[in-house]
Amino acid sequence: MPDACSACIYWTVLAADATHGNCHFNAPASPTPSPNVFWPVTGQNDWCGQFESTPPAQLMPAVSGVAPTQPNVTGAAEVMLGLGLVTGFAITPIRTGRIVAIVSGTVTNSVANAQINITGRQATGTAPANGAPVTGVLWGTTQHYVIKTSADVHSFTVIGGGTALPLNVATWFDLSIASPAGGVTTIDDVQSVLFEL
Repeated sequence: MPDACSACIYWTVLAADATHGNCHFNAPASPTPSPNVFWPVTGQNDWCGQFESTPPAQLMPAVSGVAPTQPNVTGAAEVMLGLGLVTGFAITPIRTGRIVAIVSGTVTNSVANAQINITGRQATGTAPANGAPVTGVLWGTTQHYVIKTSADVHSFTVIGGGTALPLNVATWFDLSIASPAGGVTTIDDVQSVLFEL
């Protein structure tokens, strides 16, 4: 990253004053229709801290995945689904550590009027397997579903992410599943999108 406007790709030096230039990011809006656009003038040593002197050498990562059908979750205890072991459910931040995560799928249960709680969890290190005890840091608000009959299939989407994840370290994203009424919970058609901002 540069620390001066003179090193930024959006800055052009003024012909009449080499110590000042125009910033060409976000053209100013004219209050009335006009053929002239007046770009902000900044000093060569000013710096907004937002941009780079050259295009980034590496784009920030984005991954997506589709999970195979996971084993059913039996019982009331909250357990992990095991998605962190599936390709496309882990990402390695390289620049900001800010990750957006979206995971969706379908859910049903063998018990009538069963409540299903689905929660996003993430961490580094070895990802938990299907049915493992709940672990990881919350990355999305718990979603609550009520299955009226075993024939009901609901779609779900968990949206969230992390804001200060470690750089250059793989972070897995998974879901934990709980069914206070017990029964057999089936999660299917799971897919993910993860990307760094």
